[in-house]
Amino acid sequence: MAYHRVQSVIDQHLTQDMANYQLSRSLVSVGHYVNVETRSSIPHSHPYYEFILVRTGVCEYFANGSRFLLHPDELLVIAPRTVHTMICRDDSSRYERLILQVDADFMNQILADSGQKRPVPALYITQAESVCRWGLRELFERINASSSVTDSALRERFYQCQLGELALTLEQVARTSSSVKPNTSSELISNVTAFILEHFREPELTVTSIARQFFVSREHLSRIFRSYTLESISHYITDLRMQEFRYGLIKGKSVLSSCMESGFSDYSSFVKSFRKLYGVTPMEYRDQLRRAINWNLEDTGN
Repeated sequence: MAYHRVQSVIDQHLTQDMANYQLSRSLVSVGHYVNVETRSSIPHSHPYYEFILVRTGVCEYFANGSRFLLHPDELLVIAPRTVHTMICRDDSSRYERLILQVDADFMNQILADSGQKRPVPALYITQAESVCRWGLRELFERINASSSVTDSALRERFYQCQLGELALTLEQVARTSSSVKPNTSSELISNVTAFILEHFREPELTVTSIARQFFVSREHLSRIFRSYTLESISHYITDLRMQEFRYGLIKGKSVLSSCMESGFSDYSSFVKSFRKLYGVTPMEYRDQLRRAINWNLEDTGN
């Protein structure tokens, strides 16, 4: 099966609820994603493993204070709950990739069964030479073909064998090849992003308080943070809080509770900001989300 026969998806502006619910109907999903107009994603995370195999174009991924430049035929592995951002800097070319997404519990069991003892890094890149040598693109396509197996038990056995092969291959590659280094990294930004991820739910977290925590000036911190993420610290914190708010709604919390628990201290200001960003009120968004969740449950027969 040629890669272009994998279901194609034109990228849209990603939201955290999209990131969380993409696997609602399957343990495994494979798609062929194409960036046409969307040049970057919001900082986001997934509850599942994500394996990104580049077909064309060059793209950067930012996580944990480092930027990784991803080239054609390289494979990026992203562990669950790793907050990352995708950035396409070259507007002249399309960024195309195959993306394999695997339920975390399912993949962890496969990793355990395959004897892999070392933890999966937050981000890990397999070089193009190894991807081609071990036929990982073809493996992605076979995993995609397995989704058409109608017998659910047999389909799961296919997935177990194929993902076991993937796990063993990546373990062997990690043992025999040097890992791809970040094209740029900063211990300061790594520590700052870790601090933000730990404290963004606290309303008193500000750029000034973060700069004070790390004994640097607000101006210096803002400048170097933007050079790594292409956005301000304030926007980064707001993105994380908005994600947390939407995730709270997914878990069934009320709009007000989810708002306050996400780090927003002024409810009326939050409602205005939410409507400006997403075109609907938080209450309207909650209703849309409930309808989408009910549709997913009905579609799976749960």
